[in-house]
Formats: sequence, C-alpha cells, structure tokens
Amino acid sequence: MKKIIIVILALGAAMSICFADGRSTNTQNIISTISEYKEESGVEVISIGKFGIGLAKFVADLSVETEEEKAALALINDINKVVVVNYEDASETIRQTFSSKLSDLFSRSEKIMEVKDDEDTVNIYGTSVNGGESIDDLMFFIPADCTLICFLGSISSERIADLIKIANE
Repeated sequence: MKKIIIVILALGAAMSICFADGRSTNTQNIISTISEYKEESGVEVISIGKFGIGLAKFVADLSVETEEEKAALALINDINKVVVVNYEDASETIRQTFSSKLSDLFSRSEKIMEVKDDEDTVNIYGTSVNGGESIDDLMFFIPADCTLICFLGSISSERIADLIKIANE
C-alpha cells in the first residue's frame, strides 16, 4: 500500500513539474506570488483544477440551449486551471505590496486589452501563441477591486471569434 501511495505521489509531482514547465516564466512567477500571499489574512484564493472545470462543464452542458452558450462553453475546453484571488479584505500593507508585485510582474507580460469604465480598469493579459491561433494563460487583473482571475491553459482565437460572431448576429 505504501508503494502505491509513493508511486501516485511521484507521478503527481512529475505531472505538476511538466505542467509548470509549459508555462512562461512570468506566469510561474505570478502563480508563485499568489502562493506567497494566499495564507495572509484577508486574501481569498479559489483554485479550480481540470477535474472541477470538467465537472462544471458537464453540468453546464446539460442546460446549454443557444449557439452562443455552446460557443462560450467551448472556450474552456483547453483550460487546465482557474484561479480567482480577492484581497480587498487584507490589510492596507498587504494590498499595496501584493498589487505592487503583481503590477511589476504584469509589466513584463503581453497586455491584450485594457477596459476602462467610470470606476475601474480591467487589464487583460495573456500570451499569443502559434501566430495568434490561441492565447495561453489569460489573466484579468483589476487592481482597484483587488481582484485577479487567471485562466491557465489555452483559449482558441477561432473559438473567441465564433463567440463574437454569434453574439453580433
């Protein structure tokens, strides 16, 4: 029994190393920064792995009715993990240092889009791969709301275009 547990742990460690190696250095640094702060008081981290995403997709598949809903659901096919971080209830010092570290890391990232409204700015980052065929590790950073949302994995540009096309019909 102990040998089985050791083999399973070794395989899990090897898989996580392989998974991490596929990430850009900057994405790995952002994930490390999240890990560094996740135990701080007032920092909430929700992490959903591939199994949880698959389960949510299965449940959502049962209620999908429109082409737009199907296209939206198809976007998450190659997402391996979703991480949501909210640190608005942390101390002022933690909020400032965490935001500063994230801002510094994101300054070295590819900004895909910036969306501003009256109160907030949403910065969207990701890595364009294969000549723009897909976007890896899509991250939404909203410093004013102390929020970071990470979709780790790949999102097909074609699927995004399909969703936009359907939404505009």
